[in-house]
Amino acid sequence: MKLVKHITLSLLTVALLASCQSDKAVQTKMTKVSNRASNAEIAKSAYEFSDSDIRVPSYFDTQGLNLCSFDANNENEGCPLKKPVVRMYFDVARVKGEGEGVEALSSFEDQQLLLMLENQFAGINRFRIVTRDDAVVSKEQQIYLEQQGAKALAERVSQQQVLKPDYIVKLDSVRTVKNEGSITSWMDYTLELTSSVLNPYTREKLSHPNLGKIRVKSEDVRERSELKYIKASNRYVSGFRYFDTAHVNAVINDMASRGIDILLTRMLTEMPATTQVMGIKGNQLSLDRGQNAGVLPNETMIVFSYEGGFVEPICVANVTPSANSSIGEIIRWKDNDLADEIKDKAENGIYRPDSNIKVFAVSVGTPQGFLEKRT
Repeated sequence: MKLVKHITLSLLTVALLASCQSDKAVQTKMTKVSNRASNAEIAKSAYEFSDSDIRVPSYFDTQGLNLCSFDANNENEGCPLKKPVVRMYFDVARVKGEGEGVEALSSFEDQQLLLMLENQFAGINRFRIVTRDDAVVSKEQQIYLEQQGAKALAERVSQQQVLKPDYIVKLDSVRTVKNEGSITSWMDYTLELTSSVLNPYTREKLSHPNLGKIRVKSEDVRERSELKYIKASNRYVSGFRYFDTAHVNAVINDMASRGIDILLTRMLTEMPATTQVMGIKGNQLSLDRGQNAGVLPNETMIVFSYEGGFVEPICVANVTPSANSSIGEIIRWKDNDLADEIKDKAENGIYRPDSNIKVFAVSVGTPQGFLEKRT
């Protein structure tokens, strides 16, 4: 009897352990991380949305929108759309590789990439950028001094203050080169970018926005045949001039441009544009913010109600901004009671949200065609 009892308890223990292991196996699994190049993530068009797609995206913030004044130089600290003032850095110091082409890759000049980074970030209107283009700024001030005089320059400077950075946005990069073959070879370049946001006064590295690592390969911007070269008796004969800094810089510039584009798509997902809905008439939306809140042309936005800390999606719309407002076309209504109620009111007049229930629109990512129009 004791033996039977012991066996029974043992079997029960094994069963319980197996059950725990089974549950763990369902919750987690092993996976492999791909080393392929990074791709840009673009928002779906509002016309492609199904009912299940109409849900509020991550990273939106509605708290304190009523405090926003959109005075760039005197914005309320409680406004979630207050654009942080940032200074940007681009570090391209690290180079890895063996054999041909390392020297030319090491001499890469980063100033042009820094200015490219500033231009692209300024264009999405989610930051205020303090430029590091000191040469152009100094030259313009000198011209102003020569043309208008010292008194006029002093008055102009006194009327405006130089922006004081709230944060630093820093891009670190690793450049890698390798070549294959003997007589006929190919240059393969890889550029890895990682970003960080720092508070220069507390020395804190901030967790948001977390844009991860971006990897760009030379084959993403050049046909591989363009990077082929031929050597004879260990001397260069023809093909890609891997030792020529100008030729290498041209490739790396294109790779960096693609990397920055990918960085922007991630930024636009993590820092969505938010507007308040003023009214709905039929399938037309009236929104109280536009380019001043970072709304981009052809923006896909989710419209939702906000009450007591709870949100409920209403529809998906295609939005076109002006300077300080936007208009949108509702492409698909959500299949729920609230959406049906609002749709009925909008069909018979103009639906205006009351003071208790706010209705907002939030972007879902980089609009289709945005990157192509900026190249």
